[in-house]
Formats: sequence, structure tokens, C-alpha cells
Amino acid sequence: MPFTNVYTELRRSVQDKPFPKVLRTENLELSNNTQTSSLRSHPSKVKRGFTLIELLVVISIIAILITIIVATFGTTQQKARDSRRRTDLDALKKALELFKSDTKGSSKYPSVINDNALVTPKYIKEIPQDPSLSTVNGGNYIYNAFQGNGTSNCTPSADTTTDASNGNCETYKLTACLENTNDANKDATTDPICSAAGYASYTITNP
Repeated sequence: MPFTNVYTELRRSVQDKPFPKVLRTENLELSNNTQTSSLRSHPSKVKRGFTLIELLVVISIIAILITIIVATFGTTQQKARDSRRRTDLDALKKALELFKSDTKGSSKYPSVINDNALVTPKYIKEIPQDPSLSTVNGGNYIYNAFQGNGTSNCTPSADTTTDASNGNCETYKLTACLENTNDANKDATTDPICSAAGYASYTITNP
């Protein structure tokens, strides 16, 4: 048989025979494994959303944090204003001592605190006002002048060194209301004006 005919017969014989079952099965398994591996390496991109309970928990935590921050900030602001109040009282105390030094015998204080008593003679640049409590005592610090016994009101009314020299105002109390009712320096007995407004008080007296 010529070589060409032999080649042709062999080729036809291979094409007519069915593909071996074992090879088909292995090929199918390989294809399935490839697809499974592909699925595992590319998980679904759909993400699970938050549940209602999870959202409520997150909202509650945020609300608690906001409350803590606001409370802390508010307390810090109160302490800062109370610190200024004490500074204001110290400034007034120095001005009152300057007034006293210009009276006869350097022994009398004004019966009231006003511009005529302290600002005009340049004992202080201006009368300080409470930084926020404008409705308590008109925003003014509480000043009470007394006779030498520290309890009796002094007379007559005097807001100049000349008038004071003829009066009997020899002691005083100067008070500021404090927003921080837990202040370590607050008065043991709260001033009635501050107490009525719901505040603590801080008082200084003449040296």
C-alpha cells in the first residue's frame, strides 16, 4: 500500500474513535476545579450592611461621648470665669487700699464702690464687672462696708476720701458669685444674693 494511503487510513481511524472516557472525565474535573478556584479567589463584592441594633449602639456611644465633651467644656469655662472673678476682687482690693491710704489717718474705706470713689482718683482703670452673671446684683460684685466691729453699717454715705475721712467705714466684705459650686475656695456660708441665684460665693475682706 502506498505511504500516502497508509497515512490517510491512520488519520481516519483516529478521528472515528471516540475520545477516551477517562480523559473526558479528567478534563471535566479539571474544568470544575478551575471554576471553583476562580470563585474562591474572587469572593462576592456585596457587603453586609449594619443591623438596626448595631446602628443604635453606635448612636448611643456617640451621644454619650458628646455629653461628656459638652459637660467637660462647660465646667472648664465655668472655672475660667470663676478665676477671673477672683482676679477682679484682688484688683478691687488693691484699689480700696489705695483709697484708704489717702483718707485721714489712712483708716477709712468708701461706703460704696463706684467710679467717683476709685476710677476718678485713678486707683483703678475701671470698675470690673462680673464676666457672665449680669442678672445677679446687676452684674456688680457685692460690696458691703461696715464700722470697726465688722457688722454695723457705716455712715454717712461716702465715695470720696474727704467724706470717708469723716465717716466710720473701717472694714468691708467684697463678694463674687461662683458658677462652680464645688470650688475649693468657696465660702463656708454662701452669700444670700449668690445663694438665691443658685451659685456659690467667694468673699475677701480688708487686711
